[in-house]
Amino acid sequence: MQDQVVMALAELFARQRRLGGIPLVDHDADFASPAEQLPARGGRVGWQPWRLPEPGHFDNIATALAMPVHPDISAVFGHYYAGNVPGCFKGLFLTLLQPWNKQDFERLQQNQIAHQLMLQKLKLPATWFLATCRDEQRLVTLDNASGEVLLERLGKGPIGVLAPNLAQFLRRLEPCG
Repeated sequence: MQDQVVMALAELFARQRRLGGIPLVDHDADFASPAEQLPARGGRVGWQPWRLPEPGHFDNIATALAMPVHPDISAVFGHYYAGNVPGCFKGLFLTLLQPWNKQDFERLQQNQIAHQLMLQKLKLPATWFLATCRDEQRLVTLDNASGEVLLERLGKGPIGVLAPNLAQFLRRLEPCG
């Protein structure tokens, strides 16, 4: 399934590029990424997904939390450095998160740990966040046990299932401006 997730993510990046050309992000010289493609102009820089020669993984998170981590998390966050991808899934506007560089990948892992600790404290099932929503109280998450993609209310748990797995979710996610 991991290979399907990586392929679906690559397809999403290709759809994004066909839709709007090279996406732009705010440029920060102190927070550079190998995904940057164009010289900064007006404080913005173009980017393309940059495939890591050695994929990142979440084994360290599994060890730190003493729990298994669904392999799709490593697949979606560990293969590329890229900008976040705004998109729409069945009318839900969201931003698919992506690590920008190694430092950002490490920060993402720390935030995932904090998310898990909050869920444990609230006695909620383990999920991994994938995307933010316009409504800041909702997240798109991956269920650690089933691999389903869920819509979740922050601190309250799942609202419903968006897709049976991450590859299908990524294939149906429509990038938008």
